[in-house]
Amino acid sequence: MPTKSKKSALEVLSPLLDDPDILEIMIDGPDRVSVEKGGRIEDTDVRFGSNEEVRQVVEEVLAMAGQKIEEGKTLYDVRLSDNSRMMAILSPTSIKGHSVVFRKWMTKQITWEKLFEYKSVSPEVRDLIQSAIRARVSILVAGGTASGKTTFANRIVELIPSEERVVAVEQTHEFQFDHPRSVFLEADGNIDVAMNDLLTAGSKMRPDWLVIGELHGVETLHAMQIMGNGHSAISTIHATSAENALARLETLCLMANLGLGLDDIRQIIAAALRLIIHQERLSNGRRKIVQMVELKGLEDGRYILQPLMRYEPEKDAFEVTGAKPGWEK
Repeated sequence: MPTKSKKSALEVLSPLLDDPDILEIMIDGPDRVSVEKGGRIEDTDVRFGSNEEVRQVVEEVLAMAGQKIEEGKTLYDVRLSDNSRMMAILSPTSIKGHSVVFRKWMTKQITWEKLFEYKSVSPEVRDLIQSAIRARVSILVAGGTASGKTTFANRIVELIPSEERVVAVEQTHEFQFDHPRSVFLEADGNIDVAMNDLLTAGSKMRPDWLVIGELHGVETLHAMQIMGNGHSAISTIHATSAENALARLETLCLMANLGLGLDDIRQIIAAALRLIIHQERLSNGRRKIVQMVELKGLEDGRYILQPLMRYEPEKDAFEVTGAKPGWEK
């Protein structure tokens, strides 16, 4: 995170920047500073003296990244040397004062053991995912904002055998996993590279597994085609359920505007994916794997989905349906 000096405008944020339990800091004008802690958003007592002081914070962080505020530009998305990020939207685009979000780079990773302890997942669920990894089944992790889907994808990658090669391809570097044969590629680096081109390059780097950053644009179709051509992959998508994830994939693939119809798109998706995992952040701030389904193919143009696991909130328990995944037969 940013380094503070005695005269730094960042000094007011010191307690929040130094707190390892705080993942994000949200500044919405000088009079409201909130944080995400324990999976929930909390207000703090931190205040700035004026809107200009908030602007000074942005200027200092930009300076650390070798940038500065440009006349007429109000949007700034910056990655710092420790891989933390700042997203700033200045007035007048942000109407009630400058808005800034710091997203910390997690140096203390959540392990599988911690996920079990937090009851975010069960050992039986991990065994099912491990089975999919052994079968080289492509996996999509779906979830809403701050649901923990990237964190969970990191833990899935760590189930890949150490002798297999992992190539991560992202628009912006966010993955944090520990694998001895991993390569990280970023489109939004010092020299911008088109995500489609980077996906093609990554697929030619002899990966046993491609790990693809969150699917949110026209690169989705190319990613699905690469998976369908035989590359095992793990990726994430913003969605509210496994079914919604498939609908989102269709929409994103159609955005590529290659003249393909919905039936064609569904054929591509069904050939690409096999396991869809849906994660949620519940109202109490806890993150849970709530749904796992197998995409078995198409029938009469519709997806065939086989439920494998679901979370029962009344029992606070994960229930495996007992259906045997097709990749185990």
